Amino acid sequence: MQIRKRESAAPPPSADPLDFVMSDASVDRMGDVIEPDGWRLDDFRRNPVALFNHNPDFPIGRWLDVGVRKGQLIGRLELMEPVSYRLKELHAAVNAGVLRAVSVGFHSDSFEPLGKSGGIRFTEADLVECSLVSVPANPNALAVARSLGISRDTERLIFGATAFDEDRATARGLPGALANGDDRKPGNRKMLYSERIEAAQKEVVTLQDQLASLPDAEDVARVTDLTARIGEVKGKIFAWTEAEKALGENAPITVPKERITVYSPSQALPASAPRAWAQPKRKAAEPGDYVLRHFLAKTLAFVTKRPAEAILEEHYGSHGDFEATRGVHEWYMRAATAPATTTTAGWAAELAVTGQGDFVNQIMAGSIAQPVMSRGMNVMLGRYGQISMPTRLATPTVAGSFVLEGSPIPVRQAAFTTVTIGLKKLAVITSYTREIAEHSTPEIEMILRQLIVDDTGIAVDTVFIDNVAATSIRPAGIRAGVAGLTPTAGGGFAALVGDVKALVGALAGVNALRAPVWIMNPVQQIAISLTQNAGGDFPFQTEINNNRLLSYPVVVSSTVPAGMVILINADDLMVVQGDSPRFDVSDQATLHFEDTSPLQLVTGAQGSGVVASPSRSLFQTDSLALRMILPMNWALLRTGSVAWVTGVTW
Repeated sequence: MQIRKRESAAPPPSADPLDFVMSDASVDRMGDVIEPDGWRLDDFRRNPVALFNHNPDFPIGRWLDVGVRKGQLIGRLELMEPVSYRLKELHAAVNAGVLRAVSVGFHSDSFEPLGKSGGIRFTEADLVECSLVSVPANPNALAVARSLGISRDTERLIFGATAFDEDRATARGLPGALANGDDRKPGNRKMLYSERIEAAQKEVVTLQDQLASLPDAEDVARVTDLTARIGEVKGKIFAWTEAEKALGENAPITVPKERITVYSPSQALPASAPRAWAQPKRKAAEPGDYVLRHFLAKTLAFVTKRPAEAILEEHYGSHGDFEATRGVHEWYMRAATAPATTTTAGWAAELAVTGQGDFVNQIMAGSIAQPVMSRGMNVMLGRYGQISMPTRLATPTVAGSFVLEGSPIPVRQAAFTTVTIGLKKLAVITSYTREIAEHSTPEIEMILRQLIVDDTGIAVDTVFIDNVAATSIRPAGIRAGVAGLTPTAGGGFAALVGDVKALVGALAGVNALRAPVWIMNPVQQIAISLTQNAGGDFPFQTEINNNRLLSYPVVVSSTVPAGMVILINADDLMVVQGDSPRFDVSDQATLHFEDTSPLQLVTGAQGSGVVASPSRSLFQTDSLALRMILPMNWALLRTGSVAWVTGVTW
C-alpha cells in the first residue's frame, strides 16, 4: 500500500494553537486535491496517532474530534505529557505558533485527473495518520524559537529541513522517507561512494539504537525487521566500500606512470626534483611541530596500512631536523598511551558515534530519578560551563503587618542567594572481541548497550536518593544534610497515618508543598494498600494502587531500601544535562582493565614510569571497546525540600 502525504496550507480554525485544519479542498503544491466529503475516518479514529514529520518512531500525541466541517477536515491535537526535553520544547514551539502546519498521510484507490494541470483529484481517501510538520525557516519563526530557549538539536529538528522542501523532494513514499526525487533534478551532482558510506553508517547506528530501545523484546516481528534492515544496510556499506576501492585502483591514467612524479605539499623534494627559482629557505621546526609530525605519521599509517616510520622517512627524511622528528616519534611509541579516537566518517568501519537528545529518559525508564526530575526545573547549559540560579532564603520576609491608623508602616527586605551548578560526568567502558562482534546473534554491541542503559539507571537512582554530600566528582544525594524523622511506633493504621503526617508536616513547615512526590519501596506500597483502619476499611488502597497518596504522585522502586519513605518537593530540584550523551566504539585504544579505581596508563617520569596493570591494547588483541559518557547533575535550590523516614513499623 502506497501512503501519500499532503501538507495543509490552511491556518488553524481558531485562536487555539492546538486546533488544526488537517486538509481542505484547496490545490496543494503537487497540484492535487482531496475532496473533503471523501474522507474515510473509521480506521483512523481507532488509532488517531499524531507523529512529528511523518516519523513513525516519533509519536507526539493523538488527534481528537476529527471530522469534516464546512468543507474542511478539522481536528484537535492533544500532545503527550512532556516527559522529555524534546517534547517540552515541541510544546513550547506549538503554543508560540512556531509549529503551525500539519500534513496528512493517506491511502486512496479512488482518483481522477484534475483538468490540464496534471494533478490528481482524490474522490475518496483513508486517513492513515496526521503529522505536525516543520515550517520554512523564516527569520521571525526562528527568532521566536530562540527566545523560548529551545535547544539547538530541537531547533535543527524544526528548521533543518522544512516541510516545503520535504514535500518537493518526496515522491509520496512511506511516511518519513524521502524518495530519490533529488536525483531527477537537473544540475544535481551524484553522491560519491564515500558520502553513501557515511550516510549508511549513520543509518546502521540509528537502527541499532531502535533495536536496543524496543519497549517489548517479545515483539519478534519488529526485532526481525530491524535486524534484517541492519544487515541490508551493512551489505550496502560493504559493496560501496569495495566499489570505492575499485575506482581508486582502476582510475584512468592518461600519462604513463613512469613519467609522473607527484610531490605533496609537506613532502621533502629529492635532490633531482625541479626547484623553483629563488626557493625560500625552509623554516626551522618549532618543538610542537615534531609532535604534529608524529600524529600525522600515525594517522597516515592507519589509513594506508603502512609503517609510521616509513611515512616519516618519506615526508621528512631530507629535513635537517629529521633525527629530532624520529626521536619524538620513538618517545611517543614507547609511552603506554592510547592513540586518539576520531569520529571522522570512513576512518574505520568499527568506529561509530551516536548522540540522542532524549537518551537520559531512556536510561532511567521506570526509575526514581526520571519521574522526579521531569517535575523539577530542567535546564540546558549549552556553551556555558555552569549556571547560577537565584533562590530566596526563608528569612527575613517581606510579609505585611497590621498597623494602627497613622502609625509608621514597617520597611522590610528579603534575602536571596544563588545555587551554582555545572555538569558531572557518568561514564563506563566495556570491551569485547571482534570475533563475537561479527558472529553473535543478536549483536553483542546491542546487548551491551542495553545492559549499560539498565545498570546506569540503577546507579543514578542509588546516588540520587543517598545522603552523601556533593564532591568534585558526583552530585549530592537528596538526603544529604537532612536528618531522618523518627518513625511512629506501634504499627498498623495509626503508625501509617503518623508517619505520613510527619513527612507532610516537615515540608509544609517551609512552604514546600507545591509539587510533592513520594518515593518508596514496593513493599511500602503494598503495605499501604493492605492497611485497614479501625472500621475494617482500606482507605488508601485505591489511591496507592494508582501510584498516588493524598493526591501526591508516588514513585516506586526497589532501589529504595525497604522501610524507607521519602517526600520531596520537585519544584525545588534543578537538573542540568549536556547537549547530547554519546556512545563511542573504538578498536585502537589501550585500556587499564580495572572496574573500581582505574589509573593512568603510565605514572612517573618517562622511561622509569609505573605501568598500570593489567593493561591491554585493543589493536594488538583485535578487540573493541564500547564507551558511554552521560553528562548530568542536579541540586536542591533550598533546604527543607526533602523529608524522609526509615524503619517504618506498618
